[in-house]
Amino acid sequence: MLIHRSILKELFFNFLVIVAFLSFVLFMEKFVRLTMFIFGKGAEFTDVVKVFLFLQPSMLLLAIPMAILIAVFLTYGRMSTDNEMVVLKGCGMSFWSVSKPAIMLSVTGFLILFFISTYLLPRSMNSFKKTVYETIAKKASVAIDEETFSTVFKGTVIFIKEMLSNDTFKGIFIYREGDTKEPLLIVAEEGSIDANPEEGVINLSMRNGIVHTFGEKSSSEASFFKYDFVLTSEIEPRKKIKLSERGIIELWKGRERGVGWKVELNRRLAIPFACLIFGFLGPALSTRIGKTGRLGGFSFSLFILILYYALLILGEGLAKAEKLPPFWGGWIPNILFFALSVFFFYMAYKDWPILKKRFGVRG
Repeated sequence: MLIHRSILKELFFNFLVIVAFLSFVLFMEKFVRLTMFIFGKGAEFTDVVKVFLFLQPSMLLLAIPMAILIAVFLTYGRMSTDNEMVVLKGCGMSFWSVSKPAIMLSVTGFLILFFISTYLLPRSMNSFKKTVYETIAKKASVAIDEETFSTVFKGTVIFIKEMLSNDTFKGIFIYREGDTKEPLLIVAEEGSIDANPEEGVINLSMRNGIVHTFGEKSSSEASFFKYDFVLTSEIEPRKKIKLSERGIIELWKGRERGVGWKVELNRRLAIPFACLIFGFLGPALSTRIGKTGRLGGFSFSLFILILYYALLILGEGLAKAEKLPPFWGGWIPNILFFALSVFFFYMAYKDWPILKKRFGVRG
């Protein structure tokens, strides 16, 4: 029991460190893209904290399985290098008994990740979008600088000649393309921003100007006394709900709506099981690859993770292209790695009778 506690303590410490590191790295990737939407608009510190917390479930969905496998390889690899595995087996402990701490960690990770995937993830993504969009709406005027071309808003370039206040401008130039059939050019004498944070609507109301549209074969021009222009950010509109924001029950009920629904449903259910698979595969492989040390175990665990997620991405891609059933697209990596984990775990377990005969130790 003391040995199990010692192994579990080391596993848990490595797991927490790796989860924290991976969550930070994954968050920074999104943070770079969100900087112009959050800090560029003078957001409060509480808004930044909310965004960080709401992104954590999506980060943990990737970080927890990876952290479990790396932590297991680091812990059991060190034990193998320090000959602790030989000593423990020589003292009568079976490989199953030695592997129990890793399996306990993997079961805990599975339960946490299953809760995140089926319940917490859609709610956190909805809250994340709401917080970011409300921040953009509240701080929209801060994104526009005087005598500067602003490209913060999706498909839109805005130039303000003079800012009379934070919400009112003079000398407005707008060019928009992308979501319209023809490019749009607007020039106005003055205008103001009216933001509705609750609805996530950012409206630029302009007065005394000209709207010019042009295409390959024709163009048109119209003057206006008042013109309302809705600004959109790179963040999807709040009314447009992504599949990642839908609950597991909603995905199940709507699975016949399209292939994307089935792919998302199977991915949400399949990823938590990776924790269980890695919990069995890690101890078996780390003791079979020899004394590679921490660096070798870390490198080999990264190779396994890259292979797993490459298969997952490939399977989902084939499923979305309707070249593979959605079930197989999401579960093929788990099925393959489950077979490997059973094989290697059995091989590692069968080493016990050989050692028992060799050293004359009774079970």
